[in-house]
Amino acid sequence: MSEVSCFVKDGVLVVSILEPALIKDWVLYSIRRQIEDLLAQHSSSRLLLDFRNVTMAGSATLGMLIRLKSKNATTCRIALCALQPAVREPFRLTHLDRVFEIYDDFDAGVAALQVPCDDESVDQV
Repeated sequence: MSEVSCFVKDGVLVVSILEPALIKDWVLYSIRRQIEDLLAQHSSSRLLLDFRNVTMAGSATLGMLIRLKSKNATTCRIALCALQPAVREPFRLTHLDRVFEIYDDFDAGVAALQVPCDDESVDQV
Protein backbone atom coordinates (compact mmCIF):
# COMPACT_ATOMS: atom_id res chain seq x y z
CA MET A 1 0.00 0.00 0.00
CA SER A 2 1.29 3.43 -0.90
CA GLU A 3 1.25 5.97 1.88
CA VAL A 4 2.01 8.86 -0.49
CA SER A 5 0.96 10.29 -3.83
CA CYS A 6 2.86 12.78 -5.94
CA PHE A 7 2.69 15.19 -8.84
CA VAL A 8 4.74 18.09 -10.15
CA LYS A 9 3.33 21.63 -9.97
CA ASP A 10 5.32 24.52 -11.47
CA GLY A 11 8.60 22.64 -11.10
CA VAL A 12 7.90 21.63 -7.49
CA LEU A 13 7.61 17.96 -6.62
CA VAL A 14 4.54 17.74 -4.38
CA VAL A 15 4.24 14.66 -2.20
CA SER A 16 0.95 14.24 -0.36
CA ILE A 17 1.13 12.03 2.69
CA LEU A 18 -1.99 9.87 2.69
CA GLU A 19 -1.46 8.03 5.97
CA PRO A 20 -3.41 9.86 8.73
CA ALA A 21 -1.36 8.52 11.67
CA LEU A 22 2.42 8.90 11.48
CA ILE A 23 3.19 6.93 14.62
CA LYS A 24 4.49 3.49 13.63
CA ASP A 25 8.16 3.16 12.71
CA TRP A 26 7.52 0.90 9.71
CA VAL A 27 5.06 3.44 8.26
CA LEU A 28 7.56 6.27 8.65
CA TYR A 29 10.33 4.16 7.14
CA SER A 30 8.11 3.31 4.17
CA ILE A 31 7.13 6.95 3.64
CA ARG A 32 10.75 8.13 3.79
CA ARG A 33 11.81 5.46 1.27
CA GLN A 34 8.97 6.42 -1.07
CA ILE A 35 9.90 10.11 -0.86
CA GLU A 36 13.58 9.35 -1.50
CA ASP A 37 12.64 7.20 -4.50
CA LEU A 38 10.41 9.97 -5.87
CA LEU A 39 13.18 12.54 -5.45
CA ALA A 40 15.54 10.28 -7.37
CA GLN A 41 13.00 9.64 -10.14
CA HIS A 42 12.08 13.28 -10.62
CA SER A 43 15.51 14.83 -9.99
CA SER A 44 13.71 17.70 -8.29
CA SER A 45 15.48 20.41 -6.30
CA ARG A 46 12.22 21.55 -4.67
CA LEU A 47 9.97 19.32 -2.59
CA LEU A 48 6.70 20.23 -0.91
CA LEU A 49 5.35 17.70 1.60
CA ASP A 50 1.58 18.08 1.91
CA PHE A 51 0.36 17.05 5.36
CA ARG A 52 -3.34 17.87 4.91
CA ASN A 53 -4.37 14.23 5.52
CA VAL A 54 -2.20 13.74 8.60
CA THR A 55 -4.03 13.98 11.94
CA MET A 56 -1.41 12.42 14.24
CA ALA A 57 2.36 12.62 14.24
CA GLY A 58 4.82 11.50 16.89
CA SER A 59 8.41 12.38 17.66
CA ALA A 60 9.55 9.67 15.23
CA THR A 61 7.91 11.74 12.46
CA LEU A 62 10.16 14.67 13.35
CA GLY A 63 13.17 12.37 13.27
CA MET A 64 12.19 11.01 9.87
CA LEU A 65 11.84 14.53 8.47
CA ILE A 66 15.18 15.62 9.94
CA ARG A 67 16.88 12.60 8.32
CA LEU A 68 15.20 13.37 5.01
CA LYS A 69 16.24 17.02 5.16
CA SER A 70 19.81 16.20 6.22
CA LYS A 71 20.27 13.61 3.48
CA ASN A 72 19.04 16.04 0.80
CA ALA A 73 20.33 19.35 2.22
CA THR A 74 22.69 20.10 -0.65
CA THR A 75 20.41 19.00 -3.47
CA CYS A 76 16.84 19.80 -2.49
CA ARG A 77 14.87 22.54 -0.77
CA ILE A 78 12.17 20.90 1.36
CA ALA A 79 9.04 22.61 2.67
CA LEU A 80 5.94 21.39 4.49
CA CYS A 81 2.36 22.57 4.11
CA ALA A 82 -1.14 22.16 5.51
CA LEU A 83 -0.13 20.90 8.94
CA GLN A 84 -3.11 20.53 11.24
CA PRO A 85 -2.68 22.19 14.67
CA ALA A 86 -2.00 18.91 16.50
CA VAL A 87 0.69 18.03 13.96
CA ARG A 88 2.22 21.52 13.86
CA GLU A 89 2.55 21.86 17.64
CA PRO A 90 5.53 19.46 18.00
CA PHE A 91 7.39 21.54 15.41
CA ARG A 92 6.80 24.66 17.49
CA LEU A 93 7.74 23.00 20.79
CA THR A 94 11.00 21.60 19.41
CA HIS A 95 11.75 24.80 17.44
CA LEU A 96 11.82 22.75 14.23
CA ASP A 97 9.46 25.35 12.80
CA ARG A 98 12.65 27.42 12.49
CA VAL A 99 14.44 24.62 10.64
CA PHE A 100 11.68 23.70 8.19
CA GLU A 101 9.82 26.00 5.87
CA ILE A 102 6.18 25.51 6.89
CA TYR A 103 3.26 27.01 4.95
CA ASP A 104 -0.41 27.14 5.85
CA ASP A 105 -1.66 25.67 2.59
CA PHE A 106 -0.64 24.06 -0.68
CA ASP A 107 -0.77 27.23 -2.80
CA ALA A 108 1.41 29.19 -0.36
CA GLY A 109 3.95 26.35 -0.30
CA VAL A 110 4.23 26.08 -4.07
CA ALA A 111 4.45 29.87 -4.44
CA ALA A 112 7.17 30.13 -1.78
CA LEU A 113 9.27 27.44 -3.43
CA GLN A 114 9.18 29.46 -6.66
CA VAL A 115 11.07 32.30 -4.93
CA PRO A 116 14.79 31.80 -4.22
CA CYS A 117 15.59 31.73 -0.51
CA ASP A 118 18.55 33.57 1.06
CA ASP A 119 20.71 30.42 0.98
CA GLU A 120 19.84 29.11 -2.47
CA SER A 121 22.78 26.72 -2.73
CA VAL A 122 20.36 23.91 -3.57
CA ASP A 123 19.73 25.45 -6.99
CA GLN A 124 23.39 25.27 -7.92
CA VAL A 125 23.26 21.51 -8.42
